Amino acid sequence: MEQLVRSNFKSEIFGKELYSALAETEKDEKVREVLEELAEGEGNHADFWRKLAEARGIELEGLGLWERFKLWLLTRLRRVLGLALTLKIAESGESNDAEKYHELSQSGEFSDSERQGFRDIMMQELMHEDLLIQSQVNVDSVRESIYAVSDGLIEVLASVSGLAGIFSVPLYVALGGLIVGVSGMISMSIGAYLSSKSEEDIKNNAKRKALLKGEEVEDEKSRAGESVKTTAISYILGAIVPVIPFLLGLQGLLGLFMSYAITGGVTFLVGSLIGLLSDVSPWRKGALMTGLALGAALVTHLLGILAHMAGVG
Repeated sequence: MEQLVRSNFKSEIFGKELYSALAETEKDEKVREVLEELAEGEGNHADFWRKLAEARGIELEGLGLWERFKLWLLTRLRRVLGLALTLKIAESGESNDAEKYHELSQSGEFSDSERQGFRDIMMQELMHEDLLIQSQVNVDSVRESIYAVSDGLIEVLASVSGLAGIFSVPLYVALGGLIVGVSGMISMSIGAYLSSKSEEDIKNNAKRKALLKGEEVEDEKSRAGESVKTTAISYILGAIVPVIPFLLGLQGLLGLFMSYAITGGVTFLVGSLIGLLSDVSPWRKGALMTGLALGAALVTHLLGILAHMAGVG
């Protein structure tokens, strides 16, 4: 019982501190208000656990060094990865709060009033989830960016792997990989633009029909330009990674090995992030994507060797 009370109290205190810190740096007023409301809610939950502890004579402790480090790290990640992904990382490995409080509300270890308190907190947690969704703290743009990075990593690794089987000069391999990367970036950007515009056209048609019926419609900002920019930058960032060893002058098996190693590591990280956003195991998703990327590169490399043996290059 003591451990249960202490761990949940500390968890709620941590949540309060995290949401407060994120709110301080949030520029979107609507999202900032939601984060502040979430921080207030976590503080109220912590007060509930404090009272429960006092009733049982349990001494509570504040955040320790590890929790303080996690807070510092998450606030720094917020600047790099964005709010949506930072919240996903913060929640990873933890049980769903609403489900946790539902289970506690059924426990016979607590009084009727305490079980009712758990039910109240459960409902508040469900409302908090809705608040985050309504405030547009979503992962759509983040997912778009990460998938573009992934495409750049896999496609260019496969190309340089094949080129390394043909050319012995590292610069030729690097240039070939960059050409494939730029070509892929243009193709992906055009696809993202057309997809966004098609979606906007469908929405605009729906708006026109609504206006004809006298219904109110809400204006939405076009995402086509943002989508193209996000896709282009993310793709080329991923595309650069596999060519780095060859740009540094590494050749032969050493250059190829380093390209595989670096790209494999980055692909695993990207796959893990996609796993977080998709609510699946980050480790499993990272391993799957890494295996597919390296497998595709190996097949392409073998084709390059066959082409070289056939007299190409």
